[in-house]
Amino acid sequence: MGSVCNDQSSSQSVSERLKAATDELQALEKLVLSGDSSPRVLSEFRSAVDSIRQTAWAVQQWTELRQQHRDPYSILAMLSEERVRRATQIARDLTIDLESLEVGYETEGLAKLFHAVGGLYDRLKPLFKQNLG
Repeated sequence: MGSVCNDQSSSQSVSERLKAATDELQALEKLVLSGDSSPRVLSEFRSAVDSIRQTAWAVQQWTELRQQHRDPYSILAMLSEERVRRATQIARDLTIDLESLEVGYETEGLAKLFHAVGGLYDRLKPLFKQNLG
């Protein structure tokens, strides 16, 4: 019974936080409409909102499929596609940052990114073997 109580208080907390976040986003929308924001900051905000929107959709789909006793794992492919889309956008944004010298060797985490991208490249390379000729 304690677990059920914890689950209810946890979901209540999540619900309360979602409501507060919704209220804050609506207030931010009014500020954004004023036009007094950096295009770059606005673009990053849009990307974050897109990511949150996609995550919320996936969680909702997962929950609904489970409640309908259907396979919730069917949405995993869509989540992977979304991660690829976001990673592609981030890679493009980082390329621009590197070209404009906003990101450099001294940027925190850049070495870890370099190694992660190298590992990703190594795993992608066999998929595109014919096209890399």
